[in-house]
Amino acid sequence: MVEDAERRRAMIGGAKVSAAMRSAWEEDGWLLVPRFLELAQIRALSAEANRLAGEPQLFATRGTVPNSAQRSDRLDPVIDLSPAFAALARDPLLVGLVSEVLDGAAQLMKDKFIAKPPGAGGYATHQDAAYWPGLGIEYSRFLTAILFLDDAEVAKGAIECASGHHRGLLTDPDTVADPDEAALGAFTTIEAQAGDLLLLHAMTPHRSGPNRAMASRRTLLFTYGVDRRPDLYAIYKKFQQGLRS
Repeated sequence: MVEDAERRRAMIGGAKVSAAMRSAWEEDGWLLVPRFLELAQIRALSAEANRLAGEPQLFATRGTVPNSAQRSDRLDPVIDLSPAFAALARDPLLVGLVSEVLDGAAQLMKDKFIAKPPGAGGYATHQDAAYWPGLGIEYSRFLTAILFLDDAEVAKGAIECASGHHRGLLTDPDTVADPDEAALGAFTTIEAQAGDLLLLHAMTPHRSGPNRAMASRRTLLFTYGVDRRPDLYAIYKKFQQGLRS
C-alpha cells in the first residue's frame, strides 16, 4: 500500500499544485488531473461498484435526495456501504491535493456514487452550492472531486462545464434554483479516462447529457471544504435530515 501511494505521488507530482494547475483552476473553476488512480485501484473500485450494483434495493432507497429528481442509478451517500469507497474518500493523497487547491485543511462533507448505465439520463445545468442554502459555509472554499471508474466520452454523457462562472452564485442564495443556461455561453466538454480525477468548484455551472453508449459511465463524487467547524460530514448529514423533515 505504501509503495502504491509512492508511485501515485510521483505520477501526479507529489500532490502538488503547479502554477499552471493553479492558473487553470482559478480561471476555469475546474481542473482535470489525468491518471490519478492506478490500474489496480480502478479494477478494485470497479469490482466494488459491481458488488453494489447487485443490490438494486439500495438504489431504490438511496436514489432520492432533497431538491433533486429521483434517480435509479445513484447511491447518496455511499461510503457507509463500501469500505473501499470510504478509504478512497479519505485517501491522504486525494485529501492532500484537494487541501492544496482549497488552500486549507479540507474535510469531507458529502459523497455519492453515480452508475449512469446505458440509457440513463443526464443532469441539467446547476451549481452545486445552490443546493446548500442555510448550511452556513463559504462556497468558494468547497469543491467536488469526481473520480472516473470508466472512460467518459461524449456519447456516455460527459460532464460539461461553463468555465469562468464560479465567482458567485447565479441564483437567489436563499432559494434552490438553477442558472439560466442561455446566459452562460459555451460549455466545455470534459472527456476523461478511467482513473482520471476532475476537481469541480462548488460554484461552477455544469451539466451532463444522457448515456447513449453501450457501456456505463461510473463516477465517485466526494465533496470537500475548508470550514472552521469540526466534523463537516455530520453537519451536512444533519442539514439533509432537516430538508427531509
